[in-house]
Amino acid sequence: MQNTPMRNESTDQDYKSGFMRVMWLSEQAKLHGWRLNERQLIHEIVQRERAAHIREKSSLPIIGSEVRSAAWNRGQADALRTLLRTQRESYD
Repeated sequence: MQNTPMRNESTDQDYKSGFMRVMWLSEQAKLHGWRLNERQLIHEIVQRERAAHIREKSSLPIIGSEVRSAAWNRGQADALRTLLRTQRESYD
């Protein structure tokens, strides 16, 4: 992933919200004894990056409660990468 500078505070907040959402879901999964395998994590990373790319290239306005910004999707992708890295380190 490219390191793109944050343009304003709202994108920074969206990024943090996306990141923290995945980390919270990860903690909830651990409490229940669940975990994603590497293939699932990589699939989710690709999907979040794809969603961010589509959102950036789209000229349509963001409408609806479930439509998220590119920064939010990138935050989720980075959180998933962090989980993947942590999981790989724990197996070594």
